This record gives sequence, C-alpha cells and structure tokens, in this order.
Amino acid sequence: MLAFFERELVEKEKWLTREEFVESVAIGQMTPGPPIVNTGICIGYKLKGIKGALATTTGQSFTGTVLAILLAIFYVKSHGNVLLTAVMKGVGAAVVGLLVSIVFKMAKASIKDYKSWLFALVAFFLLAFFKLNPILLILASGILGLIVYRRRT
Repeated sequence: MLAFFERELVEKEKWLTREEFVESVAIGQMTPGPPIVNTGICIGYKLKGIKGALATTTGQSFTGTVLAILLAIFYVKSHGNVLLTAVMKGVGAAVVGLLVSIVFKMAKASIKDYKSWLFALVAFFLLAFFKLNPILLILASGILGLIVYRRRT
C-alpha cells in the first residue's frame, strides 16, 4: 500500500512532496491503530482537511474490512491447496521487494547527513537485534532529534 500511495500521490498526481509523504508515514507509524490507515488519514487531512480525513478513514476501513473477510473465507476454504501455497510464496516475496523499495525511497528522502544515518542505523540495530519497544524507540528518537537538530538562535 505504501508503494501504491507514493506512486499515486507523489510521483503521478504530485499532490504531496516526497518529504510530506515521509512525514505522513512517520505519523502513521507512531499513532495507535493500523499504520497504513493512519498514514492515509494524515494524507487525507493534509489534502482536504477534516473531510479528507473522514473520506480516507471510511474508504480504507470499509474496503479493507470487506476484502479481509472475503480473503479469509477463500483462504479457509482453500487452505492446504498446493497452488494457493505457491501463489502465497510468490506474493510474500513480492511484498518484501515492495517494502524494500519504499524503504529505499524513504531513506533517500529523509536521510540527508551523517547524523540521520546514525539515527537510522542505531534504530535498526536496537529494533532488529535487541527487540527494543518501537514506541519507546520513536519517542527516544524524537527527543534526541530535538536535541541534535534544534537550531540555535
């Protein structure tokens, strides 16, 4: 979904800059609830205010719920099917590729200096190897970002 959002909203329609998109994804990740829905709500609000936020909430929640129910019914009835297993392996690999693609694009847009590289690498290692709580990691990064990037006036 993130790859689709970025392609449509940033590259094709040019409704958002890459930086605005990255900020929306960050807000969507740190707010309670499904991150992709939260990202959509943030983008909807940025584009059309409260009406945009309500429209994206309705569209994503209704469509996602109906699709999830239909897929669950299909999966339960077809579970163990050799063809379905093969398809799911292919889809799983493609999803990993899409995620790597979006992470790469987000990194290009938001990692501009050695300090941001350091933030990204430390966050990755703390999450991947030490299983640090992501919420605590985001809060700590925000506080450290305030300290490191605050402009002196």
